[in-house]
Amino acid sequence: MGNQIVRKSSVSRKSTHEQQHGIEDIDGSESDQLHMSRKKSRKYQTIALIKLFEKLELTADGDNAHPGELTKATFENAFHGPLHKFGKLMYLQMMTNSSTTNRERITREQFVKAGREILKMFDEKVIVKYYYYLFASSKDHLNKEDARQMFEISFALTLSLSKILYQEDERDPRVFMAMVTGLFGINTEVTYEEFNKWVNDYCPHLFHCVHNWVCQVLTGSSLPEEMEMARVPHLEGLTAGNNCTSMAILWLLSLTLPPIYTKQPDPYKPDGASASSATKDPMWTSMLLLRKIARLPEVQSWRLLYNSDNHGMSINRFNNHVSSYHAPTVTFFAFEGRNLYCLAIDRGWAEGPAKFGGVDCRLIQLLPVYRVIQAGEKMIRWSEHAREIPKGITVGCEGKAQVLRLSVEFDKIYHYEVPCELHKIEVWGCGTETALKAQENQRKWEASAIRKEQSRKLRPQAYGESWDDSPDKQILQWGGVDVGNHSYNR
Repeated sequence: MGNQIVRKSSVSRKSTHEQQHGIEDIDGSESDQLHMSRKKSRKYQTIALIKLFEKLELTADGDNAHPGELTKATFENAFHGPLHKFGKLMYLQMMTNSSTTNRERITREQFVKAGREILKMFDEKVIVKYYYYLFASSKDHLNKEDARQMFEISFALTLSLSKILYQEDERDPRVFMAMVTGLFGINTEVTYEEFNKWVNDYCPHLFHCVHNWVCQVLTGSSLPEEMEMARVPHLEGLTAGNNCTSMAILWLLSLTLPPIYTKQPDPYKPDGASASSATKDPMWTSMLLLRKIARLPEVQSWRLLYNSDNHGMSINRFNNHVSSYHAPTVTFFAFEGRNLYCLAIDRGWAEGPAKFGGVDCRLIQLLPVYRVIQAGEKMIRWSEHAREIPKGITVGCEGKAQVLRLSVEFDKIYHYEVPCELHKIEVWGCGTETALKAQENQRKWEASAIRKEQSRKLRPQAYGESWDDSPDKQILQWGGVDVGNHSYNR
């Protein structure tokens, strides 16, 4: 018996050893594939950078007279971006870690080395740190002008990456300054540690499109002057002058709001036999994830449900246009003190005594200071009929401060219980066309039901009823009214 046990144990150990050996072989094979894939990626990046350098040499102006080198002006022109500012910052950042004494030219070796360092950056913290110091011009702090320029350029590069035509809007600078105010508070300088915390809390995707734009240029996909810009009619409709939203506000919300508020495209799948191996490469996979973050173009799927200027400032008009829309919405409140708030609700509006809203709800102050005020579930209450609860709309998560309260008359909004004059309300639907169609069908059904009920009262005989059996007659009689034998159709 003991020998049998020993033999079984030895067989078991042998079997386990063989299984582990087989697993090690599989892991080793996958490791080799990853190693080869990364090696190919690095080789491709080097070739792309060399080709870009040679292309810039060929297209450079006459002052680029040194073979194998690019002048500062040639480099800056290649990376200037829509605002013609980014190239200078990019050149300074690339030359910061260079040992050369000539700061007016960059060699091919320096260009390729610096470019490869950028292209292999996919970790969130690494990207934030790199572009923080780029916009700080390699200082150990940001000042307010650095930050304003950082937000303005990041916005412009997002438009460029999304192939949206950049157009100046007098409302946009106020958005950038609101972001600066939210970042700095009473301080005059912001360190990297302070900035990193602010980005994580309030603007987590700030540099994704910036980095994507840089990678697109470095890999030779297209130079800034070769990127075709186009007008996006529906986005321009969203940012019309009579709306609360400017293009900069839409950009900021696309960086801040959870993905549920923007319709995401299907993930890109590489074609061909190498698809599976390509997606195993962390560098390639991270690039695909970064490209999915450019959500500004997806905001054009938003549809206007209610505008108090056009539809009337009353709770009845609000109810008529917002109810029965069972999808996420974004609501803007503009009120006294140049305040603009955004309330993002991850489900449809619901009237009743209980608070509603899921984990993706956000209350954001956009102007005059940008900050995420609250986030989380059970944030909103819309009460019209409950006796024990004040009528109107209140905003504030359970256990937290009530930030906004809208009176049932829709004439005042209470900001931390301070009454303010309400200027405007807008509600935008963020769901699919199916949600909008369902709302339209519900409204048509309700209108049809009302007409049918009116007809029933006017012509009860057509529905097999009589005035004598009508509940209206009974109610009048209970009230002491002698209705006799009259009917509505006489």
